[in-house]
Amino acid sequence: MSEPTPRTPTRKPVRLCVRCCLVTDAPVVVAEVHQNSGPGWNMYACPKCAPHFPPVPDVIDLFPSGRGGDRDGAE
Repeated sequence: MSEPTPRTPTRKPVRLCVRCCLVTDAPVVVAEVHQNSGPGWNMYACPKCAPHFPPVPDVIDLFPSGRGGDRDGAE
């Protein structure tokens, strides 16, 4: 029998911080950019800069809680 092939170690994620513009290997999502056409993207910050951003809202919380009853003039 042949020996199992050793697995290549996985690479850590590396992203650019949107506040200090330094490369970080511990990125934190601080914003989600949504697009009407095509995929959106995430904005990242380093752990030191991340507290300077407001928390990312849950997209479901942005919708009205009921169907039609919460809009102005709707019943």
